[in-house]
Amino acid sequence: MDGADRLARLKERYHASLSDKSIELKDKWQAVNASGFAPAALMELSGYLHKFAGSTGMYGYQLLAKSARRLEEDLRNPLPEDVSWQGRVAQQVQFLLRALDNPQQIT
Repeated sequence: MDGADRLARLKERYHASLSDKSIELKDKWQAVNASGFAPAALMELSGYLHKFAGSTGMYGYQLLAKSARRLEEDLRNPLPEDVSWQGRVAQQVQFLLRALDNPQQIT
């Protein structure tokens, strides 16, 4: 197997894992909501997004990577009491979840 075949297999495997990534993101987001946007839950989500942005970018999902980075930036300076900030974060999470739930549209 040459390098191109190995890379193609890795990309296929990563693509197949997108549904698991959706579940993990949903879990992290539910924890944020359940905690009332507690700092620990926001940090957990931010850490996940950091890894997610790196891996999606590496496998060619630039839109997902860019969206995850933008959300991660919003989480660096949280304003949990600000309703407009909460709404912006929620919209960004929902965008990522919709994209992950429809992977044929993001390949």
